[in-house]
Amino acid sequence: MNMNKKCSNSYLPEELWEIILKNLKTISDVMRFRSICSLWRSFLPLPPLSNDLCIPHEGHFLIQTKIYRIQPLQHDNEPLTSKKGWLIKVFQDSNSSKFYLLDLFTNKKLPSRDKSTQKVVNLMNVQAIELFELYTLCDNGFPHVSLGRKVILFSVEGRCMVFALIWGCKRLEVSIGEKKITISKDDGGKTFDDMIRYKGQIYVVDKTGTVFWINALSLKLVQFSPKNFSCEMKQIWMNYDENHKQLVECDGNLYMVHFYIDIRFGYFLKDVFVKVYKLDQEWGKWIDVKDLGDVSFVLGKDSNFALLAQDYHGCERNCIYFYFEDRASCFNLENFESKPANIFWPCPTLFHPVTS
Repeated sequence: MNMNKKCSNSYLPEELWEIILKNLKTISDVMRFRSICSLWRSFLPLPPLSNDLCIPHEGHFLIQTKIYRIQPLQHDNEPLTSKKGWLIKVFQDSNSSKFYLLDLFTNKKLPSRDKSTQKVVNLMNVQAIELFELYTLCDNGFPHVSLGRKVILFSVEGRCMVFALIWGCKRLEVSIGEKKITISKDDGGKTFDDMIRYKGQIYVVDKTGTVFWINALSLKLVQFSPKNFSCEMKQIWMNYDENHKQLVECDGNLYMVHFYIDIRFGYFLKDVFVKVYKLDQEWGKWIDVKDLGDVSFVLGKDSNFALLAQDYHGCERNCIYFYFEDRASCFNLENFESKPANIFWPCPTLFHPVTS
């Protein structure tokens, strides 16, 4: 039966339409509703573009991106083949209603594999669950041209604040309106390896593995954890050319990922070694984590997060996913081996050719 004819002849009480429309909470819900037929599209126009999609900041822009979990929908009388899903990273152009898929690690727009064929996404076959809302600082209104900063948008007592960790010099800056402040430690050190929003607050980690909480009102650093720099770690560090630390939240706990990278000739990833630690806040110490179980950590450009590997196609358990030298890599904590990552973003069957 023709879908438009079927929808046009269907009848729903007015009060039921009101209930349906009120329960469309997300943009994916709206898009799925509008994809039914022309009649349903006439009931609900596209929502206005959010002012948060592109925020002017110091002559540049804060661009909003979102990470979704895409999973198949089970239709009536159809068996669900798998509960596993995929990750997609999405950017909505502030000058239009168009959505773009971005690479999870680089923020580059993903090109179509077959440019000769127009493709669309069928939201009737998948469910999109929003996982994270992120921001990145760019200079042309599009996320793939990044200025090498990790950005967190924060608000306290009505003040909008932008925390920016500059990767090159590892300096932490906070902007409040037109005012910009550099945050440093009492000993004059100004370098930090990573920044995270954890339990509603901003935290940073320095080279010694010490985590600090940033008081958003006074912009003072408050030590939150002890140093995580043992003799064993120093010995490991001496055998590698490069090292840095990343913070990850998992199941309400704070983890630290130590990277040790050996680079030969300045361009080839020769060797990598990873150690993971969990902060025991009750006893005030770092615990060496040998096994993450079914969990894996993803260390992206804008944020770090944890996934249950069994919930995603291609994702391996007890692994650290990271990006280095133009490729996504996977470090296995069980066998201490690094290899190119299996792609679990985006869903390869998400788009379908347009049929007339």
